[in-house]
Amino acid sequence: MSKESSLLELIDTVLANDEVILPVFDHTALRVQQEVSKEEPNINDIEKLINCDPALTTKVLSVANSAFYKGLEGANTIRRAILRMGVNEVANLVILVSQRRNFHSDDPALAKIMEQLWQHSVGCATGAHWLAKQCGFLSTLHEAFTAALLHDIGKLFLLTAIGEVKKQQGPSIKIPDALISEVLDNFHCSYGYNLMLQWNLPQIYAEVARDHHIDNFDHKNFLLIMVRLADKACHKLGIGFHRNPDIVLKGAPEAGLLNISEINLAKLEILLEDSLGLSC
Repeated sequence: MSKESSLLELIDTVLANDEVILPVFDHTALRVQQEVSKEEPNINDIEKLINCDPALTTKVLSVANSAFYKGLEGANTIRRAILRMGVNEVANLVILVSQRRNFHSDDPALAKIMEQLWQHSVGCATGAHWLAKQCGFLSTLHEAFTAALLHDIGKLFLLTAIGEVKKQQGPSIKIPDALISEVLDNFHCSYGYNLMLQWNLPQIYAEVARDHHIDNFDHKNFLLIMVRLADKACHKLGIGFHRNPDIVLKGAPEAGLLNISEINLAKLEILLEDSLGLSC
């Protein structure tokens, strides 16, 4: 039996025994997302939802006033943030801030990997959102951000389970970084898809989590296509686990399907490098 199979068996055992506190999709973020998806979102309801969570309110305002949004006038209330930035942008911040809470571990090695995963997720979300705007998919701006932020959630799921395995096994178990990386790369899509279904999130997000690495992907699913291209751009720049400067974005099938120019692909890379400030 391979080391990969053995580790997966241990992971599945702790999951089956309900011994893992799984990542959760924040209730407030879900309700905000549901409101934003309506044809005419109620700003008052969104404001009330956010204000009911003081910690969330504080962090959203902090990010809204960060250097990343330096071109906008400052906001000292959620209402002002909504008016200045727009409902969709504030909803993106809510999901960003609420999801950040899941990326933590008492294990130093796993905490480092989770930090890299978070940086990659934020980079992809920022990139997919920009691509949706640049390519004219204005009605899917919020969906692009959310789908990209959550596309690698299966890795967080597996890291959380691995943390429980290490805690139970104690010093007797040594899990090499290479083995963890191998398990994450090979199984995060299927685990992520199942977690999305467990969260009762829209099927479009679950499909992105499942299909963002497959070769025979749906060429008509532009949400998936934008996330895939943002993901490749992040890997090219080393935002996350791996860096592969040999990736040629213009040659990617996703770039062709989006009909995006080399100039705009260069702009995407600049945007992604700037997005690192949002992952703090």
